[in-house]
Amino acid sequence: PINLVYNEPYTQTFMDRNANKPLPHCRAILLCEDVGEDEATGAISLINLIEHFKTDTFPAQTRPFMLFLQLYDGIGRYGVCIEARALDDDTSVARATLSDVDFPERLAKIEMMVPVDSVLLPRPGRYELALLLDGQELAKQHFDAETDDDIEQ
Repeated sequence: PINLVYNEPYTQTFMDRNANKPLPHCRAILLCEDVGEDEATGAISLINLIEHFKTDTFPAQTRPFMLFLQLYDGIGRYGVCIEARALDDDTSVARATLSDVDFPERLAKIEMMVPVDSVLLPRPGRYELALLLDGQELAKQHFDAETDDDIEQ
């Protein structure tokens, strides 16, 4: 599992690697409580999609969750980074580097299930998780961070 509780620096390899290679396409980037896979069919089930996190006070850490990614149409290997951003001032609040993803052929579909222990959220508001490949933003998913009082209003 990854912890998005501080900002990891970008590594130079992200910036230098395959500068002219096109990025793959992202069919899905979703936050959920869990991901299941049927052993017989290989079908993926996403359990309880997450659109907001609620807490008593801020700063706060989210509860554990899964990040489901579905990528296709890539060429070779890409460095993977997940970044959490506060949208009110467009600042990065946390970043984590994952293992590289490798497309064995152009038409391959890659599904990644990334367990996230927590994300440190400094204040209530709207956030996004951004998926970066080789240092370039590929996709993002929004979520809200609220206190219990905010949700009831």
